Amino acid sequence: MPRGLALSDHVTWWPSTLYQTTTLELRRDGVRLLVDPGIAPWEIEEVVAAHPEPVGHVLLTHADWDHVLGVPALPGARVTASAGAAERIRSGTAREDVERESREAYVTYGDLGLLRVDVAVEPPAEVDLGPWHVLARPAPGHTEDGLVTSFPDERLLVVGDYLSGLEIPAAYVSVSDYRETLRMLIGVIERERPAFVVVGHGPPHPAARALAIADEDLDYIEGVLAFADAGCDPRHAERIAVPDRGGGPSDAASHVRNVELACGERAAAPA
Repeated sequence: MPRGLALSDHVTWWPSTLYQTTTLELRRDGVRLLVDPGIAPWEIEEVVAAHPEPVGHVLLTHADWDHVLGVPALPGARVTASAGAAERIRSGTAREDVERESREAYVTYGDLGLLRVDVAVEPPAEVDLGPWHVLARPAPGHTEDGLVTSFPDERLLVVGDYLSGLEIPAAYVSVSDYRETLRMLIGVIERERPAFVVVGHGPPHPAARALAIADEDLDYIEGVLAFADAGCDPRHAERIAVPDRGGGPSDAASHVRNVELACGERAAAPA
């Protein structure tokens, strides 16, 4: 049974077995672009072998380990990412994450000396990726280095680790920033009405479904921030309503982290 799901004549969604992490493949005018290629070597090899044209471009939505593992397998591709993701890779932080997390997941990887960003983007920015002219917007909250990218010719919005139907929001750097990114995403989806919103984990959504998830996520994040603003004890995080995404222990851990982070942000804010 083929793993790839064709979204159009030019676009294929390839889910990894691990976390349903998305590799997005775009093809046009003999050029191929992969977004967040990964995770396991055999999965990357399957995507690369699916068409005869070489992969000329890679776009990274952010530099988390499960989104960059395919880069070393594509030494001939031009890798584009945010300046923040480029710094995470240049500093060795992303490499350390790959080495630690892949070991726990029993996933092997290639030569991490080839983990790189060739073109660093300071969003918001318009960027040419081969035949695709795209608009890249900053998307902080989950991480500091996130990119949300519109592909108008393909009617795609690529959002990285936001709006998944499989997991609740996971804020690693700022719950307040996560809220602003959700508000931005709602506005972009309402204006652009993409055919698909491509998420980092799980199947892509049509615009209406993506908006429904965004509204639910925003309600949840605003509940977390209201809890923190009221000076509530993060040890009572169970009082906050949490979306049911089926993530089990991972969702529970994300919720606790979100509440602790929001309460820490509140405590650190000027009086």
